[in-house]
Amino acid sequence: MPDFRCEFEQHALQQAPQEACGLIVNGHYWRCRNIADDPTIDFALDPRDYVAASMAGKIEAIVHSHPMGGGASKADLRSCAYTRLPWHIWSMPDDQWLTITP
Repeated sequence: MPDFRCEFEQHALQQAPQEACGLIVNGHYWRCRNIADDPTIDFALDPRDYVAASMAGKIEAIVHSHPMGGGASKADLRSCAYTRLPWHIWSMPDDQWLTITP
């Protein structure tokens, strides 16, 4: 299991029932704030966090949780393609990781 997963899982458990989100920067997890209108069903990375992360190093992937479970949504698939970055999704109830790629 990549190092970032344990750190992200702790973040996600703290944020539940809201979706947690973050970035992988130079191989390390970068915690971000979720500023979505309804963070219990969606996530939106705070742009200030994204800029800070991009100044710290190379953004390699996006990570977020699904507190109610489930795989990648249509919105996840569209957004992954748009960002051109891999996305790691943690389905919390069944403790399953999924990676989607653009």
